[in-house]
Amino acid sequence: MSSIRLTITLTVLGAFCLLPLASAFAQSDDAYIKYRQRLMRSQIANIGAIFEILKSGLPYKQNIAGHAESILATTKLISVAFEKQVTEGMTDAEPTIWKKMNEFKEYEKKVEMASVELEKVSKAGGDVAAAAKALDNACNDCHEEFRKPEGESYKNKKK
Repeated sequence: MSSIRLTITLTVLGAFCLLPLASAFAQSDDAYIKYRQRLMRSQIANIGAIFEILKSGLPYKQNIAGHAESILATTKLISVAFEKQVTEGMTDAEPTIWKKMNEFKEYEKKVEMASVELEKVSKAGGDVAAAAKALDNACNDCHEEFRKPEGESYKNKKK
């Protein structure tokens, strides 16, 4: 066998060997949905932890700044998480997100500004409760506009 033929044969065989790997790197719509949901759950977990510390008087006030930092970091990832339009499946994202992306990003900016304020206040020893409530309100405003109502949630649909 000539060296050219051998090179072509090995190249073709190599390509066939790599095909299964290529499909392993393909992203499914479900993976995008799960990523978005995990991102949002991390937001909810951190703001919930702050509220629990404040409401219950837990001796973890020194942790509030860390929770606020986490919220701010994940807030900056929200619009990226919604770049790919995925509206079918186990998601509560309203399809209008992608029709009104500029408006969606405005809500995200409000959430980010409230996150910045919470982080600043938590480090300075200011009114964390008011800053946390402002952040919660900013999140809820976006959810009201761009998340399916509870009655339409995939979580409430019979399987």
